[in-house]
Amino acid sequence: MSSPIAILLLIAQLVPVGSSAVNLTVRFADGRSRFRPGEIISVELEFNSVVPKRFAVDGATYDRSGRLTLDDFIIEPMDDVSDPMLDYFASVGGSIGGGIRGIGVLGEKPFKVTLDLNDRFQFATAGTYTLRVRSRRVTDETFNPAVVVPVESNTISFEILPHDETWETAQLDRARQSVDAREGPTLGRAGCRVMRYLGTEAAALEMVRRYGSGDAEQGCDFDYMAGLFSAPNRAAVVRAMEAGLRDPDKPVTAGYVRTLAVLSVYLEHPNFRPTPTRENKGHLISGGEVSIHRDLVDEAVSAYRDIVTAALPDKTDRARAITLAELPALTNTPAARQAASRDQVPSAFLDLPRERQTDLLAYQWRTIAGPAMLPALRRLVSAPPSDAESLPDLALRRLAQLAPDEARPLLLRQIRNPPPGATLKTLGSLPDDELPDLDEALAANLEHSDREIHAALVQRYATKNVAPRVLNAVTDKIGRLACSQQASVLAYFLRVDDVTGTALLDRAAVSRETGCWRTLVSDVAALRMTPALERRAIADLDNTDPDVVIAAAKALGDHGSGAALQPLREAFRRWHDTWSARAAELAYGRVGEGAHTRQSMVEDTFRQAIGAGQGWLLRANDLSELQSLCVTDACRQQTQHMIQDDDTRIMVWSAAVDDTDVELAQYRFSSLAAAERMLARYPRGTRFVLQRYDGAGGDVAAAVSELQTFAAARGLTVEERQAAR
Repeated sequence: MSSPIAILLLIAQLVPVGSSAVNLTVRFADGRSRFRPGEIISVELEFNSVVPKRFAVDGATYDRSGRLTLDDFIIEPMDDVSDPMLDYFASVGGSIGGGIRGIGVLGEKPFKVTLDLNDRFQFATAGTYTLRVRSRRVTDETFNPAVVVPVESNTISFEILPHDETWETAQLDRARQSVDAREGPTLGRAGCRVMRYLGTEAAALEMVRRYGSGDAEQGCDFDYMAGLFSAPNRAAVVRAMEAGLRDPDKPVTAGYVRTLAVLSVYLEHPNFRPTPTRENKGHLISGGEVSIHRDLVDEAVSAYRDIVTAALPDKTDRARAITLAELPALTNTPAARQAASRDQVPSAFLDLPRERQTDLLAYQWRTIAGPAMLPALRRLVSAPPSDAESLPDLALRRLAQLAPDEARPLLLRQIRNPPPGATLKTLGSLPDDELPDLDEALAANLEHSDREIHAALVQRYATKNVAPRVLNAVTDKIGRLACSQQASVLAYFLRVDDVTGTALLDRAAVSRETGCWRTLVSDVAALRMTPALERRAIADLDNTDPDVVIAAAKALGDHGSGAALQPLREAFRRWHDTWSARAAELAYGRVGEGAHTRQSMVEDTFRQAIGAGQGWLLRANDLSELQSLCVTDACRQQTQHMIQDDDTRIMVWSAAVDDTDVELAQYRFSSLAAAERMLARYPRGTRFVLQRYDGAGGDVAAAVSELQTFAAARGLTVEERQAAR
């Protein structure tokens, strides 16, 4: 009997590449064909093929740049439509790519993609139009690499009705209500998209009022920006936005100012606007005059920033707080932005919306960290807000970094009785290896609660004295616990009682009551690696389940000792021998997706674990050997990126307390200690060149000095060069 692959190859010979093997049908998603100007027009692209499991369809519906380039929409008469985003794309240019995308495999059932025409075209003129679509979404998967199969749709007709002010007013009212209901990103954004597409002056002024005022968490600010670029009366938009800078109730964000700056430059220089043509409408253009004259935009940003700064004293507390938090992003350099944040944000921090406070503490802490933040942090810890469960935990973590002695009793109190929202990242941050005085509380919490934080704190701080109680509490639950709880329990026993820990690890590995067995080794290793766990990971490298192999290789790469390198190499070589003649079966997310495509992830995990493992040093020759074990082109390309002519380059991206990011050749480290361990593996006499990122968080000077001192003590030299921007 012929194999499935042989059958596919035979079909490939019988059915030529071309659109005749794939059909594309375009229709209106709701079945209607008459629309008001500004009404959302959704079209459905349906792909189908009589050839089974040969053709795949890219189901992406958006690109991070704001426009996909997979489809061409041919509209007649094209002269009667405009591109609402032509000016915007000409000012920035280029496709960013990315976004969540599904892959459809044709042959058994059609695959559908729904898109809004309004993203590309604005219909302001009443009349009858036709539409057909040329698409590059389809690929023929019998080729390696896959071949794009262009397809063209049928032609459909539709009518744009005359303007109706009553309908437009009602639509805007419903859109306001939808956004104000704040029923989550999906429903909220539906309302702001209606405003974006309406194309009326009233809708434009409403978007000016709302832009930056709190709808961003619903995903609205991009739609507001896009709607203002497409507004029919640009002069009125610019005047309204300039008035908003001084409006006491109006928060002014960096995005608002930059949008205003670009629109004002277009208004002053109408010759900068790209000429609409049949070829560029609905497409992604780049290299426009505004993108060339960025100095004019920068000058406008600076002028508007000065206006906002002067207006700050007259703004309300909330508007002033949001504006102060945003203004640093409009300064010229990362260092200046960081300095401005430290000066301006702390005094207004408590007046910010909860979402903005959380964002600053979680992701932008290094820009505001400093003693001036202590009053706000103390307030959030002592009087936790009821509408943001994670915020007090973040505040306590940052307080511990700025004032560890002050935070210690607060941490101990919460370790004893963790509040809602407490995390191990915060409560586990004390330098103590164990907290014997809290043994009783830790064990009792685990015995009487199934909260994950209780198991995590036992793993982090409990002594061996409470091991019998912990074992009694969990012995009947191994294999049934939530994955994170089970990993914590196993890590605890591997620390205090290796024999019991190994036995429990074996039980968990064979249990199939949950799916935790697949990632068991990597879950536990992320908390604690021990010799017993390393032996288990090495044994799992030959497991028949690809997810188990992935977890084992990841655990060894991230946390394994130097002794794990050779078993990893040997396992990868055995994997290579099995799959070297079957590369086509490893294509991820395409035809035949299943167990074999997971093997492509096995390959990539082996590559990363061996090539960038934290427990050993691999240089160019070693990486070339690793590359020879790759089966897929993707693996070979990624390994080539690891191979560097100069593997003695150090880059310090950040050196904050819990946000350290140091790069050395192909290695990335989240602590100075880890970077130093790798430095120590280089031969004496090696010279390194270090750069620091301009604007890096934390005490970078101290980090650089520590690395230089460490290197010198081992006969190495670290020379610092000009900072990278």
